[in-house]
Amino acid sequence: MYRKKAKNYLTFILLILLFALTACTQSPDFELYGGKPLKIAVVGEAPEVNEEQVIFTEISFDGMTSEVLKSYDAVFIRENNLSEAAESQYADVYLNSSIPFFFISANNHIPFTVKETAYNESWNWTAGQSYAVGILTLTEDDSLKSWKYGLYNDKKTDEHIKEVYSRIFKTIDELNQ
Repeated sequence: MYRKKAKNYLTFILLILLFALTACTQSPDFELYGGKPLKIAVVGEAPEVNEEQVIFTEISFDGMTSEVLKSYDAVFIRENNLSEAAESQYADVYLNSSIPFFFISANNHIPFTVKETAYNESWNWTAGQSYAVGILTLTEDDSLKSWKYGLYNDKKTDEHIKEVYSRIFKTIDELNQ
């Protein structure tokens, strides 16, 4: 009788531990962007995202004129184009734009906004740093607003990258309000 009670008690404890461990290993439910449709210009290949109301248009660096950019809500510059994006002639485009620029897989905006700073591998994303950064010069006081977005648990997975884009879309939507 005592053995049966002890066995049932042990089984109960193991089940509780199993449920607790299972709950800890599940990935979180990421919140999708549910706002109004966005038009985003992309230098590089358009990213894969979960949101259907976001429309991407690929543009070149030559196409980043103020006249062209005013028809978009934001500009994304993808990781394969960061080196060219840091060339000094583009800093004024970013700093004088009325829409935000987001640099994907860059951990800081400095090589893109400070002309004397050269871009190199140290500015790329590594675990423990931001995965994407955004900038916008505010017209009220001519100050630079910046954002940094990290990956969930510093793990670079498709799901975590899409979640970063969802947060960026929310930022863009808040700016438009």
